[in-house]
Amino acid sequence: MRRIPSKDGTFPSFHSCLELACAVSGMRVALVGEVSNDEWRAIHALDRAGMGISAGLRLDLIDTFCRDVTATGAAVWFSDSQQDPIHCSSPIPAAHGFRSYISVPVVLADGRVYGTLCTLDPEPRQVTDESLRAMHALAKVVAEQVGAVEHTSSASLAHSEQRLQASEMVNSALREEGREREEFIAVLAHDLRNPLQAIRVTSELLALSAASPAQQNLLQHLDDSADRMAELIDVTLDFARGRLGSGLALRIKPCTGLAAILTRVSQQALAPYPGCPLEIDLDLPEVVNCDVDRLGQLIGNLLINAAIHGQQGEPIVLRGRADDRDMTLEVQNHGAIPEGSKDTLFKPFHRSGDQRLDSGLGLGLYIAAQIALSHGGTLTAASAADTGTTFTARLPLSH
Repeated sequence: MRRIPSKDGTFPSFHSCLELACAVSGMRVALVGEVSNDEWRAIHALDRAGMGISAGLRLDLIDTFCRDVTATGAAVWFSDSQQDPIHCSSPIPAAHGFRSYISVPVVLADGRVYGTLCTLDPEPRQVTDESLRAMHALAKVVAEQVGAVEHTSSASLAHSEQRLQASEMVNSALREEGREREEFIAVLAHDLRNPLQAIRVTSELLALSAASPAQQNLLQHLDDSADRMAELIDVTLDFARGRLGSGLALRIKPCTGLAAILTRVSQQALAPYPGCPLEIDLDLPEVVNCDVDRLGQLIGNLLINAAIHGQQGEPIVLRGRADDRDMTLEVQNHGAIPEGSKDTLFKPFHRSGDQRLDSGLGLGLYIAAQIALSHGGTLTAASAADTGTTFTARLPLSH
């Protein structure tokens, strides 16, 4: 991108709006730009992707998508420029180093298009109807701030009140969208689990009259498929609650014999992986206040990840210790995490480059991290070629 020093001018700080724009879009760069006849100029920028973008950056308008946005008044957006059927042939994303992008017009009260509010990222980011609505709402807030500068000081108070109302509109819209998401999750659980239960009941009834080994094998396959469907439903709902809703639901209560429970869960998790020896070293309090089912899910997810990505034939180690304040659970395996995967380990839908698409949704580590977070703790990873990979969940005992 060509840089030309910006002229001094009086502009409000759009930092809060840019923070919100990054939050609602999932992208790491946000900008407010002013558009003239043939030039686009960055008035304020937030760059957390290290792209070198800052206020004062100037571009020829023809080299930006903002030309189309200001000319038509319609947003331009795409989740991945390389996959988007409309914009895949445009040289603009590659020239400026981004793949995902949203640009919405900033329209002043008198109808003039001042410029654009943009978010972008060098990596693909999913653009949703919800994020587009939020970006349009934020553009209205930006327009109010720009309008306040252009008006006389006697109108400043009135414009401040309008900005506050616009911000409240954004918050109200986001709260309403959150409520709609929760309702969607409930409907999804109901609509998917009811037919799944019908499949299971039908399978049980058929099993009463199934005599031949072939029939029994067929019903066993049906049961296994139903179990897999139930697992995928649970994982999908956990993802939705953790990322879009109010967080994972926990049932915290005193658990007696946690070490024995986690031992049993660990053995069950690695049963499909006979080539992965399991070593267990748990020294935990007899009674722990926690959601034992969720902790079992956390450990199971970490062990399955170790079985898939660790060195075959080498042992996987589960350790557990506690002091006066915290309980620490570790899963260690031989083999290092690829450098390109370290920054995205706990992001949803993470897979290594060689992992089969049918091996899962790529949500195991994300959900494990959400379980630790819901317990008031953390999940971290350390990896090196000589020591292997260790995932450590540190959870407060006072939860």
